[in-house]
Amino acid sequence: MSKRQAERAVESSLQAKPLLVLAMETDPASRCSSARTGTRPVGPAQLWACLLGTLLCILPATDCVKQTIPRVKLGFKELLVSGSVAPFLGGGEVESLLLDEERGRLLLGTRDHVFLLDLEQLNRNPRKVSWPAPRDTVEMCKLAGKNAHTECANFVRVLHSYNRTHVYACGTGAFSPLCAFLEIRGQGERGIRAAEVSFDPRQPFASVLTDQYLYAGTASDFLGKDTTFTRSLGPAHEPQHFLRTDISEHYWINEAKFIAAHPVSDTYNPGSGCSPDVARVCRNDIGGLRSLTSKWTTFLKARLVCSIPGRDGVDTHFDELQDIFLLPTRDERNPIVYGVFTTTSSIFRGSAVCVYSMADVRGVFNGPYAHKDGPDHRWVEYEGRIPYPRPGTCPSKTYDPRIKTTKDFPDEVVSFVKYHPMMYKAVYPVTGRPLFTRINVDYRLTRIAVDRVAAEDGQYAVMFLGTDVGTVLKVVSITQENWVTEEVVLEELQVFQTPSPIVNMKISSKQQQLYVGSRDGLAQVSLHRCSLYGQVCAECCLARDPYCAWDGAQCSRYMQASKRRARRQDIKHGDPSSQCWDLEETTAGDRVEEKLIFGVEHNSTFLECVSKSQQAQVRWFLQRPGSELWEEVKPDERVIRTDLGLLIRAVHRRDGGLYLCTAQEHSFTRTLLRVALRVIDPAHAEPRDPTAEARQRYKDYLHLSGGPAPGLDRYCETLWVRERRQRQKAKWKHAQELKKMRNRRHRAQPEPALT
Repeated sequence: MSKRQAERAVESSLQAKPLLVLAMETDPASRCSSARTGTRPVGPAQLWACLLGTLLCILPATDCVKQTIPRVKLGFKELLVSGSVAPFLGGGEVESLLLDEERGRLLLGTRDHVFLLDLEQLNRNPRKVSWPAPRDTVEMCKLAGKNAHTECANFVRVLHSYNRTHVYACGTGAFSPLCAFLEIRGQGERGIRAAEVSFDPRQPFASVLTDQYLYAGTASDFLGKDTTFTRSLGPAHEPQHFLRTDISEHYWINEAKFIAAHPVSDTYNPGSGCSPDVARVCRNDIGGLRSLTSKWTTFLKARLVCSIPGRDGVDTHFDELQDIFLLPTRDERNPIVYGVFTTTSSIFRGSAVCVYSMADVRGVFNGPYAHKDGPDHRWVEYEGRIPYPRPGTCPSKTYDPRIKTTKDFPDEVVSFVKYHPMMYKAVYPVTGRPLFTRINVDYRLTRIAVDRVAAEDGQYAVMFLGTDVGTVLKVVSITQENWVTEEVVLEELQVFQTPSPIVNMKISSKQQQLYVGSRDGLAQVSLHRCSLYGQVCAECCLARDPYCAWDGAQCSRYMQASKRRARRQDIKHGDPSSQCWDLEETTAGDRVEEKLIFGVEHNSTFLECVSKSQQAQVRWFLQRPGSELWEEVKPDERVIRTDLGLLIRAVHRRDGGLYLCTAQEHSFTRTLLRVALRVIDPAHAEPRDPTAEARQRYKDYLHLSGGPAPGLDRYCETLWVRERRQRQKAKWKHAQELKKMRNRRHRAQPEPALT
């Protein structure tokens, strides 16, 4: 067989048998030492790039990364009032989630319990299965010095659908892992079968159940030192074929932190520079015959690069993998791979999202191998003879009918895999750089979930990014006509009352809900809240949210339909002038709030005005009494613009007049507020609130007399009611004056053009 024929056979065999993807994070020392691996010789300069490249690129950060602030920022109370968030009232710390959209249920694994919840309403008739660790095991855990509350319990970390009636669940079992089949329609667990799961509830852990086999990456010992990737369980009528990585070869897996495992109908992998490793194994691997018995014979790994290109070839690396999300496409062999990365640097805090192509991943695994060479054992490209069949290939009739299982591999193939598990080349982002970054902010990204959303002008991938402070960022990446990618942070949501790192996220496109788990519990969050964007077309269009469109009456969820209705939406540009024909109404001010404020000369006063969009530029204009001209208010030592409005530290008579608060966003300007400021002389200013003075006199009298005299309460209440009516009458007169002034203004020169 020629070399080309062998390569084609390899490709055919890879298509014939699905492979497994494992994303894992190695220890920092090995990551940085592996920076020497690449497509060209790596000298001291590149090693410095791994350790100090961040400093060179990020100072100042604006030279390298352009960051956008969230357009809308909503706190927990605002989400609660709007009905956009619903916390689960039971449970506690979230260990695992299993989403079952077909049956409309969500399984939640916590400490000593599994909850069965309704997808539509989490708190509607929740079912709870109690599953504590055996009492003697808990006592042994305590005697070993573990914490009774945070460690010596059964933390349910694995929940996988097994069939229509059962779920396979595993827990830490007070540092004595246990697994069971839970019958969803029955009363609880049914039978226990062994599997490798995490001992420590805080140890990073990844697992996937496919073809009734459980694949898991975890620390497999009490002390958490022996990290391994295993296969266990399996159909009852078939041999178990338990497999694990080779513990004797530290460059297979060295103090790994496992992030995620996914079955892919082909392959997946990545890496280079200071980068995490990603491993691949064949699902029909049953171990070697003489060498690597009960060990993987197809285990290969590579490195995943997520970095910002810097000056003079020095890159800023995001070198710690936090989460992986595979977004399906029409071709099941080619999902889009999203990775969340952070930095281990002590110089700055940073997070990034990088996106990878499965075609690039396949190219890495079909490329050259690496091996350690030289006195310092550097990873370099292997240029020797590669045995047949190609190491890492899955057994397949298409490839070679004589090789039916991995036990048929020649000894030299198994030996090659044992000592050459690393691929030489790395997988780089499809865009050449991160799709989204957060630099020098007070949080880090922890989790990601992605939803593909159809909009009027195309399809968009909307990313939901969890943070270590309990917030969720809703981000959309927009590719413009010149192929420049624009990141738009639509929302920042505080989904938990108490800041707590987000550890799990699941999207239900059917329910249009996001289920978010943290150390403080579980929350159900709407994927969109269109009505909060505003009450007019322009505000809805400016939001640039693929979920939302103006339907002619309100900002509501965009729904694809066969007939094109009066839906207006512009995700690419957010330009209301091209979509909305009620701009004149929006800017003319029929819906604009109006206020009358009195300011005492030489005293300070505050004109409050807040834009719903944090990305809008707020500007103030003033029309003085008797003038038809509008002039922009320029800040100085006396007049200060703040995020909440305009502060005039010492009011002068010339400050009186009509103020316009406007917001400019994407070249579109709209009026948010009109304020009529009347400046009065201090001598004519009202004294202290008479009601307050009366109340104070009443309190003083009570203090001196020891109690109220008969009829005094009734007299004081009558006095306060009379004074309140007088003030209300004065306010009505002021309102009439404001109305007259507005009528005069409409007959005078119009307001400055705002569109």
